Amino acid sequence: MLSRRPAGDYDGRGMACTVTFHDRVGHDRIAMAVEPVDADVALALLDDAVCQTVQAALGRLDAEVELTLCGDVEMERLNFDHMGERGPTDVLSFPLHEWTIDGRHSRLADDDGVSPPGPMLLGDVVIDLDQALRQSADGDWSIAEELVLLAIHGTLHLLGHDHAEIDEEERMRGLEHQVLGTLHRRHRDVPWQPGSLFDRAGHAVTSGS
Repeated sequence: MLSRRPAGDYDGRGMACTVTFHDRVGHDRIAMAVEPVDADVALALLDDAVCQTVQAALGRLDAEVELTLCGDVEMERLNFDHMGERGPTDVLSFPLHEWTIDGRHSRLADDDGVSPPGPMLLGDVVIDLDQALRQSADGDWSIAEELVLLAIHGTLHLLGHDHAEIDEEERMRGLEHQVLGTLHRRHRDVPWQPGSLFDRAGHAVTSGS
């Protein structure tokens, strides 16, 4: 199943973000995983997480992100084919552009080329629902919150952020906290726990993204 969700104007200056969602596990499976949160509410929350991350890292730019929820089998294949690693991982990112990082902000690299007119397609973020369920159970927080954290983290990777060095990790952690703060204010019905993905049992350090 595929759906396109225009996320609207978030910064008041015409910034538009669209998330194209690919469901590889089935709506019923998603609904069971995110209970007691309604499945459509959880997906809208993921949309918002992606678009708030794009705004935090890029500012005013019309952009589109492909977001996929898959299971262990598909993620194991992707992780081996693209990362050379066996077994599933929580999130993988497949950027379409080269970026340089200026402070916390992403800038297109000089050799990235000219983008076609219209919203810029940033790439694909793939989240393993099975792995997210395990991680949320281990940490005793909600699956909806775990999925949000993975969506934020994966989107930052689309925009050139990494965490191989301590300064890179601190920059990503700061952006994750910034986006989470915005989401906390916008979605007060979610039982948020503090902290970015970096605070959660080292998941970000071992992520395949």
